[in-house]
This record gives sequence, C-alpha cells and structure tokens, in this order.
Amino acid sequence: MEYKNSAELCQKMAEKTNGVTLLAFSTGKDALSAWVELRKYFHTIYPIYYYMVPGLSFIERSLKYYEDFFETKIIRLPNPNLYRMLDAGTFQTKRSWEIIGKYAFTKMNVKREDLCEWVKEDHGIDKGVYTAIGNRMFDNLQRYRSISKFGAVNHKIKTFFPTYDYKIADVVRGIKGAGVKLPVDYHIWGKTFDGLDYRFIKPVKEHFPDDYEKLKSYFPLIDTEIMRYEQL
Repeated sequence: MEYKNSAELCQKMAEKTNGVTLLAFSTGKDALSAWVELRKYFHTIYPIYYYMVPGLSFIERSLKYYEDFFETKIIRLPNPNLYRMLDAGTFQTKRSWEIIGKYAFTKMNVKREDLCEWVKEDHGIDKGVYTAIGNRMFDNLQRYRSISKFGAVNHKIKTFFPTYDYKIADVVRGIKGAGVKLPVDYHIWGKTFDGLDYRFIKPVKEHFPDDYEKLKSYFPLIDTEIMRYEQL
C-alpha cells in the first residue's frame, strides 16, 4: 500500500486534493466516524446523502441535526437504487408502471461515481477531488479481503476509505469523543434505513405513518410486502 494507516492515507489524500473532499454520508456510524476523522485533514467537506425516497421526515430531522453539528450543508441526491427499483416495477400498479415507462430517466443506469462528478461540476469543485466512503476492512470478511487486496483507494472512480483500518472500538471512540449522536434509525433498526423489505418498512409504518404514506406514493403496492410476511 501507499500508506501505513488511515491517518497517513488521509494526510496524503488531503495533500493530493488541496484539502477538499466529497463524503458519501449515510448518517450511519461508519460515515459519522469518517466525517469526524476527515475534519482533521480537510478544510472543505461536501457530504452527500443518497435518499431512497426524498423528504422522509425522520431522515430529514437527522440530516438537519448533522448540518447544524458539523456546520455544513448536506447535499441530497437520489440513490441509484431508486431508479433501478422504478425501472424494475417494484411495488408498482399497472397504471403507475405505464406512467414510469414513459420516462427515460429510469433507464439511465446512473452510478454513484457519476453523481459525484455532477456534484463537482455543479459546485465548481476540481475534477481531481476524491469521494470519501466510511468502509472499514474489519466490518466484515468481504471488505477485509477487498481492502487487503486492492487497498483503500480507487483511483479509477476517485474514492478512498479514510477509516479503512478502524475497528468498532475506534468508531465508537471517535463518535463519542466528538459528541455527535447516532440517528434515530439505530434505535429502531440498529442501523440506518436501507431498503423496502419488511424489516424496514414495518417499523416506518408503526413509528412514522406519514413517511409510510410517502413511501406508498412512490411504491403504491408496498403494503403487499407486509401482507406477505404477516398473512401468507
């Protein structure tokens, strides 16, 4: 590797990009830990949140809290999976499926690195700036093997893992040391909201009924996922 640890990696990346970085910010513990670490080396951070459905109130409250805490505006962009689900007709009625089929945007096959390039263009950010992602090699075996083999920097798509060698104790220590709170998601799911299967949408319906109705406005047959688990 070109670096000995996360600290040296961040230092070198900050020098390479003149102290500017993008950050894929899911509001999860690893993303928070990465943001805390990045502040030691980068004077300008552009966090990006990829929403599954825009404007969910419990998510917006968390994003507002982090904007106030870090004194930084969080950029909101559609998760590429949203396009893929719409294109696949996920939880769509015949009528909604016909309407979706008229729009080519669902077939764009947009990737996150494409969105990052658009952010750089829109904000006048140098094209050479990389995107930080809070992936850790000790999070699971797959990531351990991947980072061990390929390293914590991908120069092709301009990404890096600023806390790649952090263990969970390091993550907890950094978050507690900064005095930042985890989002409400952890009290409900034990992780961030990340899908439309039963384990995610049932608690949304119970705790945030208005947000559940917003989910239904994009995925009108989402009730069938709950019926499948509870009645079939």
